[in-house]
Amino acid sequence: MYNFFICEDNINTANIIKKYITEYTAKKNMDCHIRIINKNFRQVIEYAKSNIGHVNVYFLDIILNDENTTGLTLAREIRKIDAMAYLIFITSHPELSLKVFQYKLKALDYIYKHDENIQKRVCECIDSITEEINQIGNLDLNRNDRQIILKSLNDVYTVDLNNILYFETNPGSRMLNCVLKDGTTIEFYDTLKNVMRKLDSRFCHCHRSYIINIRYIKKLGGMKPIYTATMSNGKVCDVSKTKWKDLVARVRA
Repeated sequence: MYNFFICEDNINTANIIKKYITEYTAKKNMDCHIRIINKNFRQVIEYAKSNIGHVNVYFLDIILNDENTTGLTLAREIRKIDAMAYLIFITSHPELSLKVFQYKLKALDYIYKHDENIQKRVCECIDSITEEINQIGNLDLNRNDRQIILKSLNDVYTVDLNNILYFETNPGSRMLNCVLKDGTTIEFYDTLKNVMRKLDSRFCHCHRSYIINIRYIKKLGGMKPIYTATMSNGKVCDVSKTKWKDLVARVRA
């Protein structure tokens, strides 16, 4: 899965960039998700955290209409989360290009908005990304072989992420439960917050009591203000209001 994020406060410019990406990725038959963020740019950081493991491409305007956020500060935060992210700056201020190097952001390209070849440049960036991914060769965008180590009181377990349905808190205990596809439950010591750092984009920390594997959601349901995700084993997991829209979008992607 290729994720394209367009961070631009000018919605007209954002839609033009989206059009270029949509047409070219369709032509290349690429599996991708394209999202425009033109307000609340802190959402980008949340998306970066929840999409580690995919190929993530960020088109960033350096000057954003936000007193606390610029494309450069946003890129710096993204880079802290996702070292493999592709950063492409599109701006009407070519004099700021040196700042990209000063911030040590490892940007793929810097495109001037008024360049008559902007569409060609955007397409060339996509080509560069796909060529690099193909050269890596052994990168599997849907990796099933990653593992996590869980430590109980007396034992240590190595578990394939693909075998995990969900993690849940254990009421009245400081231990967590890891529930597997075969029905096995592993009790171990950790916090959900720490566990989430070890997982990839298959998982969503949907509630203070649950981390779920999105691939094994059987049904999303509930009515305001109660939201739930029913897993493939029939378990009904709570979903917080703040996570609901993001979870629905990721399931539909």
